[in-house]
Amino acid sequence: MKKEKCSKAVIKYLSNLGIFLSIISLSLAILYFIFPVNSLLYDILGYTLIVTWFLNAALVYFTDIYLNKNFHIGKRINRISYYYLALFIASILLMVFGVIFSAFIISGILLVLGNIMIISGFLITILYGFHFCIVIFTNLNNRGVWNFE
Repeated sequence: MKKEKCSKAVIKYLSNLGIFLSIISLSLAILYFIFPVNSLLYDILGYTLIVTWFLNAALVYFTDIYLNKNFHIGKRINRISYYYLALFIASILLMVFGVIFSAFIISGILLVLGNIMIISGFLITILYGFHFCIVIFTNLNNRGVWNFE
């Protein structure tokens, strides 16, 4: 009985922290793109983004363990977690190729394309991670969705 309460509390805590860190990361990313000055905001954004990525990965792991995939809401949450993993990989690739374009191209349309790729990579991970955490948090108290009940 204690293990079930502990696992539910861990998932609730991770989803709450994920929502909070996603909001912080999104606001820092907006400040980063509005004021592109080399400052402490770069470091804080990077640290919060990496912590958010690891937190969402832990949330995917706990969701995979405790989710009842036979229930229709459980199937939907399971698909959302796999979509998050696929979009995470795609956004990392976008950011890497955007940095490559921006580093080797001095001017022109490819430089703009590289910057757009970097920005979209940031926004995809932040926004879909935010969506994933909200879906987990809102469906945490639904009966039949989780195996720790």
